[in-house]
Amino acid sequence: MLRRSLWAVLGVLFAASLAVPQASAQGIKLGVKGGVNIANIGGSDIDEFETDLGASTESKVGLVAGVFAEFMIGNMFAIQPEVLYSQKGFKASEMGAEVKLKGDYVEIPVLLKINIPIEGSKVHPHVYAGPAVAFKASCKIEGSSGSASASVDCEDAGLLIKSTDFGVAFGGGVSVDVGGAEVGVDVRYTLGLTSVDDEPDPYSITNKVISIMGTVGFSR
Repeated sequence: MLRRSLWAVLGVLFAASLAVPQASAQGIKLGVKGGVNIANIGGSDIDEFETDLGASTESKVGLVAGVFAEFMIGNMFAIQPEVLYSQKGFKASEMGAEVKLKGDYVEIPVLLKINIPIEGSKVHPHVYAGPAVAFKASCKIEGSSGSASASVDCEDAGLLIKSTDFGVAFGGGVSVDVGGAEVGVDVRYTLGLTSVDDEPDPYSITNKVISIMGTVGFSR
């Protein structure tokens, strides 16, 4: 699956470069970003799922990091494909015991970005939205109770999670010119559109993630 993810990355970046007219090469930016995910699950069956689980789901903090390319279209608009390592999942606690579902994904958002110009300023606010596809790299269940703890792969525990997750990301941020780079902060919400449950009689439950990331970009 990870090998297929890498081929998908190349395909997205290639398609994005073809989608941008050569005349817009006036602005191409490459960069890195990273920060934290605040992840949980939702969906139409979340109440039933929590009842069967015997506990309410809670947000789990994870990591998110990756690279991006920004292809300018005119002065305000841009197409921004990204490749991110993103930790999703949830946690639940009951009677002093805690369980976490930790899903690691290679996520590829393709965002339409709107840059908000401020004349004569080094500050560059922006907003964006777009689809995101994520490929599951690993899935683990971790449990702890007192001093005892255990970790097992989801499949070994009989829990089937889909290998591909489709969603939509939207958010915004601000960057500041620092030397020859743009340094900024990016806040987004990624809402899953398809259920992650791959059981024969699945719940309709979806990932939902708030990401807070620092960014560094360099214009070519």
